[in-house]
Amino acid sequence: MVALAALVVWLLAAPGAASGQSTTIPAGVPLRIQVDHRYRIRVGVLIEGHLIAPIYSVDHKVLPVNTRVSGVITGTHPVSHQDRMRSLLDGNFVPAGIPEIRFNSLHLPDGTTATIDTSVVQRDATVVKMSINKGHSSLKAMARQELENRKREALDTIHHPDVGDRIEKWAYAQLPWSPPMIWTGTQYDAELTAPAEIPGPMPTPLPQAEGHGTPTGVVEARLTVDLDSAKDKHGAPVGAVLTRPLLTPDGKKVLFPEGAKIEGLVTLSQPARWFARNGRLRFTFRSIESEGGAASTVHGQLAGAEASGDAKMKISEEGTATTSSGPGKYLAPMALGVMTASSYGDDAGKPGNSAVVSNGFGFAARVAAMASANAAVGRGFAYFALSKSIYYRWIARGHEVQFPKDTQIEILLNER
Repeated sequence: MVALAALVVWLLAAPGAASGQSTTIPAGVPLRIQVDHRYRIRVGVLIEGHLIAPIYSVDHKVLPVNTRVSGVITGTHPVSHQDRMRSLLDGNFVPAGIPEIRFNSLHLPDGTTATIDTSVVQRDATVVKMSINKGHSSLKAMARQELENRKREALDTIHHPDVGDRIEKWAYAQLPWSPPMIWTGTQYDAELTAPAEIPGPMPTPLPQAEGHGTPTGVVEARLTVDLDSAKDKHGAPVGAVLTRPLLTPDGKKVLFPEGAKIEGLVTLSQPARWFARNGRLRFTFRSIESEGGAASTVHGQLAGAEASGDAKMKISEEGTATTSSGPGKYLAPMALGVMTASSYGDDAGKPGNSAVVSNGFGFAARVAAMASANAAVGRGFAYFALSKSIYYRWIARGHEVQFPKDTQIEILLNER
């Protein structure tokens, strides 16, 4: 009996033996979720997805990629006035509302379920890496690159596992009405509004390295503030936290755990201006600090970031983020000009030609031009498309550099 009691005491004291062990993910941590199916936007519809980025706690992974997540659509709200006006100019008279979603459950790999409370924001972002400045390209080179990009996008669409959804989404975009739909592959940031308890044994933590010195290398982090070239001036504070632990080169000790705070400031800010002059933004990081520890000096610059694909963002060797209009600034008006000129040809007024030249107002313009069999109608839509393209690409205010809160970034830490 004494031996049995001793065995029970030893088992309860052993690491990971307690059934009540769990890891707490603090409030404020965002879960990056990708939706697995398409859903009609209606209140009460259940929605499912999976994590596309792991979640760490201190020095170990708590939630791996592909962890299942579920939630519910709780409502909708209208698009912004600016987006609505842009939709109207593109021939979409009834833009779909933006769904309000609450992800409330994590389905863990071991079969257990953890309840979560979240605040959800949709993200449309691609990863942009630091690039070496190769100087200005010729118009011919830009046209060739644009054709290659279009070819690659077409091939990606054809071979994508959700090709049906992508084609259907494109087709709906040509209509004057957009269905209220969440499409397969849509991504969201679900920020925890309360701590989440993840059941399971906690692995033995790695030892803390003694003396940090000046850490170097590339670290992954997320911004804890919004950054905007139109609002943030030189000297504005910048904050971020590590999303992965920074380990020693041999990976056996922790220099800085997940959640360590990195502080810096804006060193260059130039807002966008009229005549398509785009914004610029550069910020550096000066210190890193673990909870309860002393701050260490770092020399960090932006090396990579998530950004909207429409912004065509670039990051220079110095860490300056700029937006670009891309080759379309020149090629799109030229192509539309050629189409407008063709509306005066011998085939002007024919249904096929009218459908081609009336391309600036979606499907509604093509139907109106073909039904009227009047060259002036197609020509009017052609001029409208050309004018709209010139205005947005040459006259209107350029794009701002914007990094919303929770944007995933890569920071290059240098010795100096």
